[in-house]
Amino acid sequence: MLPAEFFVLALGILQPQRVKLIVLVFAVASALSALLLALLLGALSASAGWLGLQLLGAQWEQALTTVRAWGPATMVLLAVFPDTPRTSIAVLALSGVNPTSIGLMVFAGKLILYSSLLALMHYLPSRLGRWRGADAAWKRWLQRRASRFVAYGRRIRWLARRPDPGYSPPQGVS
Repeated sequence: MLPAEFFVLALGILQPQRVKLIVLVFAVASALSALLLALLLGALSASAGWLGLQLLGAQWEQALTTVRAWGPATMVLLAVFPDTPRTSIAVLALSGVNPTSIGLMVFAGKLILYSSLLALMHYLPSRLGRWRGADAAWKRWLQRRASRFVAYGRRIRWLARRPDPGYSPPQGVS
């Protein structure tokens, strides 16, 4: 199982002209996933609240007030990490935070993550030559890796444009 960030980077290399659409689609997909989980847990919140109250007692109420106070703001920061913590979505949903706001917070966090990954991929190779304070060996190593990454992207796009020699398009099909 590969993380979504891998697919965003791969599609960013293969389709550089559609980067904005790729970022938007993957961020919306993450937000919908979080929204569905929050809606499902919102339907189960009465029984989960009763279970939490039975098991934790007064600590459950303290945890709920803490999550209600700080949870929604931190969800954007948690969503920036590559794997959105499903437990944080569950805790927010069980504490009574609106599922729509959970989905919007995950959308904003994933939008930041995917945009920053693709921006690094796009702008890093041209910026590496300008690092003056870096150690020469470290600078060369990083430049080689970035150049290799750019060369892989060019090679993949070149192979995608080149027709396959073993494949001939059907004649007379319009």
